[in-house]
Amino acid sequence: MAVVLVLAYPLLEHKPSIAKKFCYVMVVFVCMLYISILRYGLGNDYYSYIYHFNVINSLPWSNIFNIDFEPGFVIMDKLIGMFTTDSNILYAIYAVIILLPTAYIIFRYSENIWLSTVMFISLTFFYCSLSFIRQSIALSIVFLAYKYFVQRKHFMVLLFIFFACLFHSTVVILIPVYLLSVLIKPTWKSLTVYGVLTLLLYLFSMDVINLAVRILPQYERYTQLSFITQGFNIIYIIVPGIIFAVALFAHFTGYGKAYPMKSALFTNFAMFNFIIWLMSTKHFVIERFSMYPYLFLIMFIPSVVNFYRQRVGAYIYNKRHPVAEGEGFIPDSSVADPERVNMAEAEVIRATRDEDEEKILAEIMAEDSGVPNTDDESEYDEYDGEEGELPQDDGAKSIADRIAENVSQTISAQEENYSEEYDDGLSEEERWQPQHYEFRRTGKKLLDIIRHPVTVYAFVLTLVLGVNLWYNYFGLNVDKFLNASSSSFHGVMPYRSIFPGYMEWSLSLEKAEDKDNLLRAEGNLLSYLYRLKENENYTAVISSRGDAVSGLNTGVRGIIKNLGMNKFNQMSSTKNYIAIIKSGKVEYEETSADTLTYDKDILGHKIKITSSREKSEIFIDDKDCSENGRGINIVVLNNSTGEVVDRITFKTYYVMLTGLRNGVEV
Repeated sequence: MAVVLVLAYPLLEHKPSIAKKFCYVMVVFVCMLYISILRYGLGNDYYSYIYHFNVINSLPWSNIFNIDFEPGFVIMDKLIGMFTTDSNILYAIYAVIILLPTAYIIFRYSENIWLSTVMFISLTFFYCSLSFIRQSIALSIVFLAYKYFVQRKHFMVLLFIFFACLFHSTVVILIPVYLLSVLIKPTWKSLTVYGVLTLLLYLFSMDVINLAVRILPQYERYTQLSFITQGFNIIYIIVPGIIFAVALFAHFTGYGKAYPMKSALFTNFAMFNFIIWLMSTKHFVIERFSMYPYLFLIMFIPSVVNFYRQRVGAYIYNKRHPVAEGEGFIPDSSVADPERVNMAEAEVIRATRDEDEEKILAEIMAEDSGVPNTDDESEYDEYDGEEGELPQDDGAKSIADRIAENVSQTISAQEENYSEEYDDGLSEEERWQPQHYEFRRTGKKLLDIIRHPVTVYAFVLTLVLGVNLWYNYFGLNVDKFLNASSSSFHGVMPYRSIFPGYMEWSLSLEKAEDKDNLLRAEGNLLSYLYRLKENENYTAVISSRGDAVSGLNTGVRGIIKNLGMNKFNQMSSTKNYIAIIKSGKVEYEETSADTLTYDKDILGHKIKITSSREKSEIFIDDKDCSENGRGINIVVLNNSTGEVVDRITFKTYYVMLTGLRNGVEV
């Protein structure tokens, strides 16, 4: 985030150019790429994708579609598996597929690149790319269709959505969202209708789910799961709500008139995003559907901010270059009546239509010798027509026709004068665009300050940037806000890397007195092994039971090799294993297909170790401290005191590499 913000001014704001813009996007997205590639265990589904990758590549091509995943993702994994089985390379390819289209769209179409990038990171889209791999790939595909969404090229939009469905089926939610956003413009009436429907759906959501289950009984088992019965805290709708408010404010205060199609589409997207987040406070699984309309807002909100920024530029430029000189942001126009120029042409004409009709009627009746003077009601008596009916000369136009003709001529004259006076050739939309903007003072100082373009721009920019930075902070400290046991948002956790230098530096920042407690709280195998290597005050006793290597991935094997556990790194799943690691170095290591034993004094204790297919024993004096779980069992002693610091089992036979203490997952 620091790189994104610090580089914004020198590369984007100060003497901008295409080359500098390209350099900025390259730098910040390559940083994200490195984080994606070098991470380890970050994301709820990190290990799952490695497992499914291995399963897919263990099957012949004829059987791969039996996997319960979308066909596009299965084919992609199978193709990757033809060239590599390295999990780090797998995640590198995933990262490129997700980040490259995003970087291109932001570079090509964003009106404020640094703000779009801030939103991409802080609104958790980047984090989601580390966890929700299939959905993030689908998201990047539909994001590539950004131009077609803006231009409302329906066929191309639906084509990209169909292709994205090959990677994650939830993208179909974008079809009704897009069609409704195109067909129904955001007005106060439509917003009211949406609001009422949303309230009813919120109140009776479980009834709707139960009805759906009756239609689709195969999903009945899901109705009692936590992601259906539980929801997010209400605090989670703050940011979507503020973004929706900014979109509405822009739509009804100029942006929507200058760019009506774009504003209508994405204001609706902001509304649907807010509705989905609101529903997720009752059923948090629904939040997944918000990603699709939400991502487009990282382009829309910066466009809104840029709109008000250009208005500031127009105001300053017109101050320095009066438009009467034929210069400035309002070319070839003279703003004699600023209030009228900011009204739509049709609105100006409509405001005088009733008055014109009355005047024309009076003139026609006065000029027509056959029409009585309306001021003298007695003249009506000489006509034989029915009450209220006016006489007509043979072959003459009716008074109604003559009124309509005169009104039409008057309106045409008004339109011509309006165009001549207020820059002929400008459409209604063009008159609202920032380059034609003219700030109108009201005569009330406080109101003028509030409405001033500088004030509006500063407020919108501060609100948008502040909200995003707060959300980023909130994501990393959610437990402080909600008093929750989990210190994460969407699974965000302390960063772990396969890069040894980073992990060693990270551990070196910890206080020595906290080391034991942090070790006892650690449940990630990679981080645990790094702690054993980093802390010279530890002696670790390791014993395996059964298969101890089938679940190991590239990242873990890297630190195993770095620790010097060479025999463990090369052993098969049929062998047993014993090791002693003291002060970060391997003192003893042995593997065998037969039962292994070890008996020796360590740190004043009599240590006896057994490793076989059926059991793992680590006796310290007369007490068995081994967890005796499948995988590897580790007991850690403090070199200074000789006391047992920790005891844990890691399920190294399974790709998740879960840690267990007293049989409880950590």
